[in-house]
Amino acid sequence: MQTPPHQPFVLELRGITKAFPGIIANDHVDFTLKQGEIHTILGENGAGKSTLMNVIAGLYPPEQGEILVFGKKVHFTNPRQSIKHGIGMVHQHFMLIRNHTVTENIILGTPQRFKLDFRRVNEEIRRLGEKYGLTVDPQKKIQELSVGEQQRVEILKVLYRGAKILILDEPTAVLTPQESEALYQIIENMIQKDHSIIFISHKMKEVMSLSDRITVLGRGKVLGTFVKEKTDAQELAKIMMGNEEIKELLVSSPIVHRTQEVVLQVEKICANDDRGYQVLSEVDLEVRAGQIVGLAGVSGNGQAQLAEVLSGIRPMVSGTYTYWGEKLKAPTVSDMIARGLGYIPEDRKRYGIAGSLSISHNFLLRDHKNPQFYGQQFLNINKMNQYARIKMQEFDIRAASEKIQAGVLSGGNIQKTILARESSRALKFLIASQPIRGLDVHATAFIQKVILQAKSEGLAVLLITEDLDELFLMSDHIYVICDGKMVGHMPKEEANIEQIGLMMTGVAVS
Repeated sequence: MQTPPHQPFVLELRGITKAFPGIIANDHVDFTLKQGEIHTILGENGAGKSTLMNVIAGLYPPEQGEILVFGKKVHFTNPRQSIKHGIGMVHQHFMLIRNHTVTENIILGTPQRFKLDFRRVNEEIRRLGEKYGLTVDPQKKIQELSVGEQQRVEILKVLYRGAKILILDEPTAVLTPQESEALYQIIENMIQKDHSIIFISHKMKEVMSLSDRITVLGRGKVLGTFVKEKTDAQELAKIMMGNEEIKELLVSSPIVHRTQEVVLQVEKICANDDRGYQVLSEVDLEVRAGQIVGLAGVSGNGQAQLAEVLSGIRPMVSGTYTYWGEKLKAPTVSDMIARGLGYIPEDRKRYGIAGSLSISHNFLLRDHKNPQFYGQQFLNINKMNQYARIKMQEFDIRAASEKIQAGVLSGGNIQKTILARESSRALKFLIASQPIRGLDVHATAFIQKVILQAKSEGLAVLLITEDLDELFLMSDHIYVICDGKMVGHMPKEEANIEQIGLMMTGVAVS
């Protein structure tokens, strides 16, 4: 859907510069958005995409440059001013209150009459949803909705506030293929009604399918803006990666060293969530040495709790957990670390790193008793920092120094830090939960290569992912979980994306 070249600009950024201590996040960025256009922004993690979107949304004021909205110069100091000018941002991680209704979430923070007429507002939201194909029951609570329905609420929320310019940040990251297709139709409906969209995605196929123009950011600078018909995914990937040879970074499966030995086997595992409700129901799973087992499922169907059970974080209620031939009764985190289990958690910032500690200290979180870094009960800071510098270079972790706080790193560099820490120990089993979520092509290829290399050396890997492209690229065997139950499993060669997508939503069982 190419936008005619004569269409007016609804948004212009001229020379936008935004700096933080020790880093220039946006360096004289120029960007334009036409009326009725989908303009995608591509870039590595840490390229400045999020900062630029936060400038547009009024969360960060720029140090230099100017913003024009519908031809008029504006200066945002808070998000309310951005919303007032018709800009709405739909975040990757939903900003919804789970125990409130759809209507309550949508009108929260908007001016209302002294006495709120919920019947009238419900009807307004219902009509707005019908207009854009965003069907959702206004009276349902958020916790009763699927992930796809929750995203519709987020979009309705900005449309209800009068947004004509929408920023969609990784909108398909947590959706099934069917939900993604529904979202594409919603985007088409919005474009037909003269909305304009800034689209952020790392999925090249959808970028090339949806976009009118594509801007590539790198290290805070614009590397180029392209009309979709005059470029291709290969060229864009090369530009994102700094013109390195694409073939060197694309993943290829190495020769696999298979012992066929069963590393992990769970039978009829049941577990409860934090509120005491059953979240896993008689789950069976088997992973062998030199094998990647992929676990597919829509977010919130028990895969996170299964990873916690396997890693010793969450207790089992019942069932059998066998690890390297030994039945474990009540394994703890320390137990599993000592047994050679590595864990890349889904929430990398919350559970994967200690954000207030340095990168150097984060490398030692699983190995804090290593005598290599201690002498006479004191930590040898020089050895620790030297080790960190080696690992940063080996795993391409981009930061000014090993001494900076890990929490200020970009998502991709945080993930590489976790991977470096976990894979640098003597591992026997690795749980990788959503390892490439929200990562750019470069970081994705690097992380996938490390995991595949570890598999080729005999490591058993459980890969938990909602990204079906990743699932089929990486896995040898595929399990599908829905509503806390395993609804099927099969060798990758016997599976197809449509079948797995249906199983993830509980529509089909193998």
